[in-house]
Amino acid sequence: MSFQIIRYEEIDSTNSEAWRLIDRLEALSNTVLIAKRQTKGRGQRGNSWQSDLGGLFMSVILQPNLTAANAHQITLWSAWGIAKVLNETGANVKLKWLNDLLIDRRKLGGILTETRIEAGKVLYAVVGIGINWTNEVPEGAIALGELPTTLSSMDELIEVVLKGIQLGQTRSENEGMMSILAEYLELLSDKKVRQTVNGRELQGKIIDIRPTGELVVRWEGNSQEAIYQPQNFSVGYQ
Repeated sequence: MSFQIIRYEEIDSTNSEAWRLIDRLEALSNTVLIAKRQTKGRGQRGNSWQSDLGGLFMSVILQPNLTAANAHQITLWSAWGIAKVLNETGANVKLKWLNDLLIDRRKLGGILTETRIEAGKVLYAVVGIGINWTNEVPEGAIALGELPTTLSSMDELIEVVLKGIQLGQTRSENEGMMSILAEYLELLSDKKVRQTVNGRELQGKIIDIRPTGELVVRWEGNSQEAIYQPQNFSVGYQ
């Protein structure tokens, strides 16, 4: 798999620009957009993504062979692949379901996958990736450039992240998602979850992740397993 890289000094959002290029038929699968700074970077659930100089802000255009029901696999195998290859550089990256990269429970980066569905299949996917490198980070976050790894430049980080995307997509296509999900589960920073229902706080444990991205939780005092859609549940630490 080879990538075509387009670089920007500043842009509103690499994901937004990716969709503009797709709509104008100016970008193919495996096109990568990288900006030094974003003015309107965004994260999950409509949140903004702080995009100061020194961070990695990247979007990868893909055309995976997936049904709409399995679209969340893109985020899962992207996060797994990126974490796996970053850990080969000496970083100790963990995951927070569904899309966050953590080190010592502090946020290193995140993934925002957007898709265009046609006839029940994923026609295009834009995988947005933000990783703190040497940029100033908000409270509760961490920058990879401050840590002892084998990475010495932004270009090396970009190369590693693209290797992770390629690894995740190739393995999911060749071997299926089950082996990835088993390793993804092991990479979770914390399997404990909590949720407040009718004023009562429930505590439980993640016991599985389904190929559709659904989280399987077993609550304390209840032998039944509960299934949560990616968009309807967030993991909270104890």
